[in-house]
This record gives sequence, structure tokens and C-alpha cells, in this order.
Amino acid sequence: MAGEHITQEQADEYAIGSLEPVLERAVALHLAECAACRDMARDAERLASLVALTSPRLKPSPRLRHRVFAAAGITRPSPFRRAFTIGRAAAGLAAVIVAAGAFTGMVSIKGQIGDLRQQNSDLQIQIDDALSQKVELAALTRKLDDQEKLAAQLEERSKDDRELNLAFMSPSTDVAAVTSLDETGNAIGRLVWDSEQKRVWFVASELPRRPAGETYQIWVNSGGRYYSLGTFTPDDAGFARYETVVPEGLNTYETAVVTIERAGGSPVREGPTVFFVADLSRLRN
Repeated sequence: MAGEHITQEQADEYAIGSLEPVLERAVALHLAECAACRDMARDAERLASLVALTSPRLKPSPRLRHRVFAAAGITRPSPFRRAFTIGRAAAGLAAVIVAAGAFTGMVSIKGQIGDLRQQNSDLQIQIDDALSQKVELAALTRKLDDQEKLAAQLEERSKDDRELNLAFMSPSTDVAAVTSLDETGNAIGRLVWDSEQKRVWFVASELPRRPAGETYQIWVNSGGRYYSLGTFTPDDAGFARYETVVPEGLNTYETAVVTIERAGGSPVREGPTVFFVADLSRLRN
């Protein structure tokens, strides 16, 4: 979701946990970086908690109703007493019941409001903690992904080192030292050509980095024609290791050169400066 904000619908679904796992993870990652969307998600979770805590009003309990009737003087009345007092007590009883019900309702509502406020405060703390944990979990997951990628890169480099060492020791491999011209200073390089596996390695150190818009490109000359083996870029320390396959149909070679070409490489050799030259015509397996 890089570069995009979540919608209100996504915030609501995220609050109640109804998003698909992949989308929920993407939203959590986005919330870790976007304060506006994080506030929207918190508002959605507050609203969801209030709806879940809403409860109906309570009716007066039977015990309270019994106390009201007792106060009105009609608890267990005799038949004669009931006939005499029923008329006078009816109006007062109705008023007392209404007042008691209203009072009970007010007390109940106030108690519920107080409880709801406390529960809402406690729930908000839990929501904030849960949201914080989601953000932390998303950040941790992303960090683990980065570490897995780094481990994979290190494993790939280790594999490349083993293959290059095997190529150096193979009797079917040609190894040529390359010559550095003035502009490259103290650069040192080797070209390794494995005729059996049809693979080429180029290794060099202390190579100057090229400015934006330029790159190194390696070529081999066969029968008077230059064939591109691709482009490469040294690291910050000036080390470069480039591996490729021998072009189809290329079985003989006389020289190998490295030129400076435009970024992305050139289809034909155009660079005015040649950095490395390797004479391979005398090499034998």
C-alpha cells in the first residue's frame, strides 16, 4: 500500500478484524508510517467498542417493587381493608410507583454511564496497546523479511565464491591477468574462461566508480569482431565480480577488453577509453 491511504471502509473492517490476512498485514504496515490513517483506525476501533458495550436499561427488581407496595400500605391487606383503602391508595400508589420507577431508572442509568465510562477508558487503553502491538509486529515482520533477504544474498555470494574457486582449479579453465591503463591507477584484474561450462568470470579490485550515466562493459574479440559479455559496477570499495555465459557460437577468442560505455550498455563498442586488455590467444587448457 506504499503511497496510498486506507479508506474508511478498510479502517472499519480493520477495527473489527474482518480484513483478509494479506490486506490486514498491508494495512498494519501502512499504519506504522502514516499518522493520519493511524488516527482513522483508532477512531474506528473506539466506535466498535462503544457499540459492543451498549446494553438495554434495567427494570426495577421485584424486591424494589415489594418495598414500594409495602410503603404504600397494601402489603397483605384484609378483604375489608382492601375495599376501604383501595380507592384512596390507588392514586398515591400510582404516583409512588412512577416516581420510584423514575428514580430507579435514573440511578440505574447513572450507574451504567459511570461503568461505561470506566469500561470505555479501560478498553481504550487495551485498544491503544493492541494497535501498538500490531504496528510493532508489522515492523518486526518487515525486519525479519529484510534479514532473510540478506541471508539469501550472503548464501548466493558464498555459492558464487565456491564456483569461482572451482573454476580457478579446473584444468579446462583459462585464467588471464589483465593490464590496467593509466586512468584505472592500481586496479588489478583476472579473466576466467571455462570452455566446458561455457562460463566467464571477471574479477577486479580498486576500480574507480563511474559517474551517473556511465558503466563498465566487457567485450571479447573473436575473428576481428567484438562481442559484449555485459556490464558491471564495482562496489564502494572498488571490487567487482561479474559472471556470465559465453555467447552462443563463440568458440575462439583473442582478446578481452573493458570499456566505459553509457549506462545500460552499448550494442557495439563505442567507449573511447579501454581499461583492461587481456591477450588470450596464447592460452591453452
